[in-house]
Amino acid sequence: MNTQEITIPVPWGHISAKVYGNETNPAVLCVHGIQDNCDTFFKLMPLLPTDYYYICIDLPGHGLSAHFPQHVPLEFINYLSVIKLIRDHFNWSQFVYLGHSFGGQLGSWFTSTYPEYIKCLIVLDTMGPRSVDCNITKQNVRTRIDDFQALQSRQKGRDPPVYTYNQAIEKIKSSRPSKLTDESVHILAKRSLIKVNNESFKFSYDQRLKLQIHPLMTFDQQKNILSHLSCPILFVLADENCGRYSNYLKNAYEFYSTHPKVTINYVNGDHSVHLNYPDRVFTHILKFLKQYY
Repeated sequence: MNTQEITIPVPWGHISAKVYGNETNPAVLCVHGIQDNCDTFFKLMPLLPTDYYYICIDLPGHGLSAHFPQHVPLEFINYLSVIKLIRDHFNWSQFVYLGHSFGGQLGSWFTSTYPEYIKCLIVLDTMGPRSVDCNITKQNVRTRIDDFQALQSRQKGRDPPVYTYNQAIEKIKSSRPSKLTDESVHILAKRSLIKVNNESFKFSYDQRLKLQIHPLMTFDQQKNILSHLSCPILFVLADENCGRYSNYLKNAYEFYSTHPKVTINYVNGDHSVHLNYPDRVFTHILKFLKQYY
């Protein structure tokens, strides 16, 4: 498929994206996870059917996209509004949503909130977002405010740290909860690093992404939103990551597993299996698209 870099205007700057295929074909919006970028789908794209138009975005504060204004904490709803801005920009009547991790969580909420726009939903290795215990809501609010202000104080007057390329690669590897192959690390690094000089690099992602941004809601509140899901939904879950589905995503798993429109498939691998081993994932996506589009 032919590939092109584009930018999408938003009120605070722009969203960067890579597009694949012919824009006259049905649209598939592809949204990555926290501290990743649109190249998380780089190895998956050549395996997917060519009769779609794939728009792989860098979320704000990731890759080559502009950051949200610096004086406020990052919020889940703000990222959700980005999906609506992109839909409005292209004026899609309907589109397919494909999301990994945080991108999949955004997709679930967007599909529930704006069901008229989503033809079908494909989520890679997540079922959240995580919920908050009602009894510690106040502490969660206080922690978020304090953590944000502490981060601002640490960053005030300081330039971002710089690294050699190899140091940056090792930092990407060590800071992730899931393993990346060497090839996958170098793929993500192309949009995650900004060249300072011939030997030094800094990270492009927003430092506020290190803080919690999932919605401050109990699962009952989230279930009220997710109960409006009406389109076909595919979850592709990594079997090495299954502990998450019996831990903080347990309620979501139980909810989705009984939903009549939901298909759940398991693949061998961990959280980044779609990037490390896309051949294990694409067949499930292909079958789903053929069935429901």
